[in-house]
Amino acid sequence: MDASSSVWLTGFWGFEPEQEGILGFTDPRDRERLFSMIGERQLVCIYGAASPETESKLVHHLLGVLEVERTPIDSSDKMSDIARERNTRLGRQEKWRYAMPVRRAWRTRHTLDVKQVFPKSYDPSNGRYIARFGTWLTPDEARWLLEKVPFIETNVYGETPVNHDERDATEPGSIALFLKPSKGVFGSFGDRSYEIQDKPHALYLAQFPKAADLLTGCPLPNGSGLVKIGVSGNLKNRLKALNLSFPQTSNIGWKITRTARFPDRNRAAEAEAAFKSRAIDEFGATSLGKEYFVMKLSMAETLFNALSPASGLDLRVSK
Repeated sequence: MDASSSVWLTGFWGFEPEQEGILGFTDPRDRERLFSMIGERQLVCIYGAASPETESKLVHHLLGVLEVERTPIDSSDKMSDIARERNTRLGRQEKWRYAMPVRRAWRTRHTLDVKQVFPKSYDPSNGRYIARFGTWLTPDEARWLLEKVPFIETNVYGETPVNHDERDATEPGSIALFLKPSKGVFGSFGDRSYEIQDKPHALYLAQFPKAADLLTGCPLPNGSGLVKIGVSGNLKNRLKALNLSFPQTSNIGWKITRTARFPDRNRAAEAEAAFKSRAIDEFGATSLGKEYFVMKLSMAETLFNALSPASGLDLRVSK
């Protein structure tokens, strides 16, 4: 397995591989169907299913990734006493009985809504089916998940515990790095010096929400808007500069709707350049020159999310 591996998406009520080392199905036909579609090992992305049993703050949020094995087992064979007693108490002992074992698991601490980060794969109108059985992430979404989202490897019930003395087991990293063969780390001695070369910068997406046709010179198609992509080390000052020519009493102006933090300016600038080229080539945008585009707002946000590292991505729309 590597960064190009396929990823299956499905929903859980929660994410506790430490207590339940399984991926289970209530209907054995669902398990057999998945068996027919995967190899000996498969990566499965888990999100919080829209169910009364799911903690409200976890609904539709990315929870973690499992590496499962195509082997039929009974769920009780790979479940802790605590989990087994809990399921019996809640009357769920007959649910998810037709299981397959989890061999490795990774948990993320970042709050990411699957509706926004997987817009091509996750259809809210089909949420119940995806939570019950699942669906494939598109190749682009799977690679983004495996390369960009920080995870921490966690213990799986019935498997050898993660060695928390190793650096890679406790520090967040992409799953693509976890899947690579480990390398030895050798110590060194002597003086060390450090040089600070850059500071974190933000990629931002701005929108001109009112009267955009005054700037574009023509009416905008339905669903489209005027957007600006840019990079800044100080978003507050940049937004102030963008609107400096408007009177303070004005009710029009630019609003920053999406931000993503990068560790340095070069990487933020690379993402900005990628947005400019892909917006036209892949997302049907019309360039107004420099960093300004007319494009469907949903497409602009999808492209921005795809180019942003999950650790720095802020999906909250600025007011």
